[in-house]
Amino acid sequence: MNVERSDKALLGAPAAPLVLYLPNPPRYPVDHPRTNTAALIDLNGNHWRKILTILAKIACSPASDWRRYRDQALLQRSEAISFADSLEPSAGRHLVAGKASWERLGCDIGEFTAIDDGRLHARGNILLTPYPDYRQFPNRTIERVREWLRDSGSPR
Repeated sequence: MNVERSDKALLGAPAAPLVLYLPNPPRYPVDHPRTNTAALIDLNGNHWRKILTILAKIACSPASDWRRYRDQALLQRSEAISFADSLEPSAGRHLVAGKASWERLGCDIGEFTAIDDGRLHARGNILLTPYPDYRQFPNRTIERVREWLRDSGSPR
């Protein structure tokens, strides 16, 4: 399989209403679409499986199976992952994951309101979150992000 590290700063739907910001892009399979989650997981391993699983749990509707959503719909229309140094202007909601992303995007945590147990901080349509890893982002935090998206009027 041919592999590249793209210089493109966006993975997923170009005008997605929900964007997750991460510090480092994965390797991409040249012979598959950049939205092929199975290929991304195969090439990048468990670390990216965790990231995509957490995003799928956040983004899918409550009645949907997050596994099916991750494998068949994630990053196709409603979500994107950005590695850029600025917020995506077309996004309605921004999930800025981890301190490295907060700093890169100039988010001062002091200007945000802590929600949940202090893992999440909100201001307008921006939510500062932990890095999407199971230890830092347990199901309780995923549910709280889903509540924030619902309460802040995010389309899902």
